[in-house]
Amino acid sequence: MLKIDLLRDALMQAMPELKAAPKNLIMWVDRGKALSRDTADLSFAFEFQLNVLLVEFASDIATFALAILIWLRTNQPDLFALGADAFDFEVDILDNGKVDLQIRLQLRQNVTVAITPQGAKASYLPEPAPLFVDDLPFGGLDADPILTSITVNGEDLPPWSMVDGE
Repeated sequence: MLKIDLLRDALMQAMPELKAAPKNLIMWVDRGKALSRDTADLSFAFEFQLNVLLVEFASDIATFALAILIWLRTNQPDLFALGADAFDFEVDILDNGKVDLQIRLQLRQNVTVAITPQGAKASYLPEPAPLFVDDLPFGGLDADPILTSITVNGEDLPPWSMVDGE
């Protein structure tokens, strides 16, 4: 399914730790189902739980969560919406520096079917374009800052890096 490949690629790009040890990223699907659209062209959708397991993860969970949330903005925007449960997770603490981290995402992949004289051909549909342009950098936390300042009631607050004490 397209979304699984897209998420794997995004995580590899965003997290250098995974590029160095790709075997530490394990993905599998649970509770998958196909949903009929009852359309003339036989289009349908897959709904499934995507499990993502990071083995011996040594970075902060926030790094991983940020990569997932940026991916959700474009690829499953309903999970990125205010108040939505983006994903749930479990952490198995191995020692003071490493954990096994599993997240579960409830995803939907729409499929369109083209009927031709040669038969039917299925292809994955992309998500609709987001309401706002998504120009966030996608290089992990080492990329250029996404947000450099915040203004509240006309007063500029310091950049996030200063808020974090850096």
